[in-house]
Amino acid sequence: RETLRYGADLHGAGSSAKEREALVDEVLDHTGLKSCEHTLVGDLFRKGLSGGQKKRLCIAEALVKRPSILVLDEPTSALDSTAAFEVTRLLQGLAKSSNLLILCTIHQPSHRVFQLFDDTLILAAGRVAYCGPTEDAVRHMTSLGMPPLKAGMSLPEYLLDVTNTDFTAAEQVEKILDSWVPHPIEPSDAEGAGVRETEMRGVGVQTLILGRRLAWITLRDPMLYASRWLFALVANLVFAWVYMDARDRTQAQVLPRIWLLSWCMGAPAFMSVVVIAVYSLDFHILQKELRNGMYRPTAYVMSQTLLMIPSLLVLSACALLPLYLIVGYSWSVVVEMWLALSVCMLWAECLAQLLAVCSPHFLLGMVAYIGVMFIAFLQAGPIISIGSITPVLRWIHSINPWFLCLRAMTTLDFTSSTFDGFGDVGELCDAPPVPCFGKQGADVLDGVGALLSSFGSEHHAAHDIAVAVGVAAATKLGQYAFLSLKVVR
Repeated sequence: RETLRYGADLHGAGSSAKEREALVDEVLDHTGLKSCEHTLVGDLFRKGLSGGQKKRLCIAEALVKRPSILVLDEPTSALDSTAAFEVTRLLQGLAKSSNLLILCTIHQPSHRVFQLFDDTLILAAGRVAYCGPTEDAVRHMTSLGMPPLKAGMSLPEYLLDVTNTDFTAAEQVEKILDSWVPHPIEPSDAEGAGVRETEMRGVGVQTLILGRRLAWITLRDPMLYASRWLFALVANLVFAWVYMDARDRTQAQVLPRIWLLSWCMGAPAFMSVVVIAVYSLDFHILQKELRNGMYRPTAYVMSQTLLMIPSLLVLSACALLPLYLIVGYSWSVVVEMWLALSVCMLWAECLAQLLAVCSPHFLLGMVAYIGVMFIAFLQAGPIISIGSITPVLRWIHSINPWFLCLRAMTTLDFTSSTFDGFGDVGELCDAPPVPCFGKQGADVLDGVGALLSSFGSEHHAAHDIAVAVGVAAATKLGQYAFLSLKVVR
C-alpha cells in the first residue's frame, strides 16, 4: 500500500488525498494484493512478497497512473507456471475491465498462458514473421508449407520452432519472413481514443514526497546512516583515547593534535564506502522508476540532498564529540569546526553516490572510492609536505576537501589558543629533537608551516571551507549529469 500511495501522490495532480487513497484501494483490489497490502516488499536481507506478488506490484505501480497503454517486458520471467498464469490472467482482466492496451514480450509461455493473448507478434531475425489473432497463427504457417501442429505440441513451441533458424531450414524461415505482408490499421474514431495518463506533480511536490519516502527508508534501514553514526562515535572515541596526551597544549603535542583531527575525518569518511552497495541497488530501482515516468531526476537528487545534509551533520557531531570531551579543542569555534568536518563528510558522501551511479558494478565503485580516498589522505597535509610533492600531482591538494577542511579545522583551533613550553622568545623550549613552534596560535601555525608547507597563519578557514563546498557541489552535479544521461540512454 505504501508503494502505491507514493505512486499515486507523485501522479495525483488535480486530485484530492481522498481520491488518491480510493485509487490505491481500487488498484489493490484489481491486482489481488489486498491480502498483503501491509507486507514489506523485501530485499536481500529481509523476506517480503513472493515473486508473483512482486510482479503484480510492478503492474499496480503502473496502474495508479491511469494509463491507456501498458508495455511489459517479460512479466512472467522467474515465475513458476501457476504464478505466470495468474499474472497473465490478471493482465487479461485488466485489459477488458480498464480498457487497456497491454503489450508484452514473453519467452517460453505455457499453452494456457498463450491462449490468454488476443493477438500475437512473432519476430525472427529482427523481422515480422506473423502478427495477428493468436488462433490464426497455425493456419498462416501451414498455408506457407510449414508442417502442421502435432498432437500434444503446444502452440507457442510450434511457432518458435518454425521460425528458429537453429532448428528449421534457413530457406523456410526466410520464406515465412518474405511472405508476411503487414495489414493497414484503420484509425479509430472512438471518443477518447487518445493516450491518457494522469499528470505528474511539480518538481517541488515530487521532492517533498520522495524526501518523505527516503526518510522512512533511512529509519528502517540503519545501514545507510545510523550504523555510521555509531561507528564514528566509537572509532573517534578510540582515537581520542590514544591521543589523550594531546589535551595538553604543549609544543610536543602540536603535531599530534593535527593528526588526531585527520583521523577524526578519515574514519567516518572511509566508512562511506560501505553504502556504495546500498546506493548501487537504489540506482537500479531509480532507473526503473525514472524510465516509467514516476518522477524527474531533479526531484530525486534534491530529495536525496535534503535528507543527506542533516544526516551528515549528525555524523560529524558524533565524530567530533569524543575529541572535545577527551582531548579538548577550542569551544569558541566548535560550530565552525563542526561545519568544516560536515563539508568533508558531504564531499565523501557525494563521491560515493557518484561512483555508485557510474560504476558498472558496486565492487568496482568501492575499489575506486578507496583509491580516491587514499590519494586524498596522502595529500591531506600531515603525512608529507605539499611543497615536497612533484608538481605533476601537487595540484590535487587545491581541490582536495580532506586537505582543505583539515587545514581549516587546524587554523580554527590554533588561532584561538596558546601553547605552553615556548615562553616569550623560546626560552622554555626543550632541546632538539623536541619541536618548538611558538606560543600564540598564529606563530605555531607558521612554525608548523616550516615543516609542512600547507599550513600557516596566512590561510583563512572560511576560504578553505568554501572551496571544499564547491568541490562537493561539483561532485553532486556530476552524479546528476551522469544519472540523467544514463536514464536517457
